[in-house]
Amino acid sequence: MTAKTINLQEWESFGGGGFGESFYNKTDDSVILKLNKPGIPPEKSLEEFQRSKAVFDMGIPCAQPYDYVTDGERYGMIVQRIQGKESFGRIIADHPERLPELAGITAACAKALHAIPCDTRTFDSVPMRARNLIADSTKLPDDIKTRLLGYIDQLEPVTTCLHGDLNPCNIITARGKYYWIDLGDFGYGDPLFDFNNMAHMSHLVPSPMLKQVFHIDRKTLYRFYTSVCKQYFGDRWGTPDLQEKLDHIIQIMAGKVICLFPQAAHINLPYLRGRKFQTVLNLFLGDRLQKVALSH
Repeated sequence: MTAKTINLQEWESFGGGGFGESFYNKTDDSVILKLNKPGIPPEKSLEEFQRSKAVFDMGIPCAQPYDYVTDGERYGMIVQRIQGKESFGRIIADHPERLPELAGITAACAKALHAIPCDTRTFDSVPMRARNLIADSTKLPDDIKTRLLGYIDQLEPVTTCLHGDLNPCNIITARGKYYWIDLGDFGYGDPLFDFNNMAHMSHLVPSPMLKQVFHIDRKTLYRFYTSVCKQYFGDRWGTPDLQEKLDHIIQIMAGKVICLFPQAAHINLPYLRGRKFQTVLNLFLGDRLQKVALSH
């Protein structure tokens, strides 16, 4: 699929995150332009567009993708503009007293999403996506690779829908309705995979970095994460079996981040820019894998 070339003069930037920038159209308030940052391969942007379109076609509440585009250097897509939207992260930053309410809504929306069987002909497996990256990695020491691959191979096959990057800024509200955004990592697998990002970020990532991405500090993200999980899992939350499985999944997906680091080294975040590999290993994986890696 060939990207449609757009004229960036017709668009006005209004913000962005670690991986991209967003724009309003100067004459059409029904659409938004999302461009990934330079260095992200065109095929990654195309994959994100195709996944997002397939999710919309399934009837899952999200912005409608219209076109796969490029400005000649960056690649992305034009999507529906949801008027009056606010992310849960922004609302919590401005109104911290609403955290329990929004955590409950997030848990309910996640349960609804996870109740949908995924079309395995259209989407791929989130754990197998990680497995392929880890198996091919030249960054991770062999004993860590063996451990992570073993965790993946122990998982039971599950084909429920996964957002792939569940966090308080990837669920938004507008006019009393709730929508999922940033669907480039959508796939299928165990629902616990949708909680790993918040788990390791709320324990390891510095607050200034989290405020830049999610508008909230680490302590607040941890409160949101634990509140979502308690309302999602009920009495199962905190049980040894569930915590052990989640811990394995956190390690798997943190290992995936390390494998992707050469692609993500351009991220415009002060805590990553210019960091050496060992620093990134410490930041994303923490003591669970760091001690083993230091011996190599």
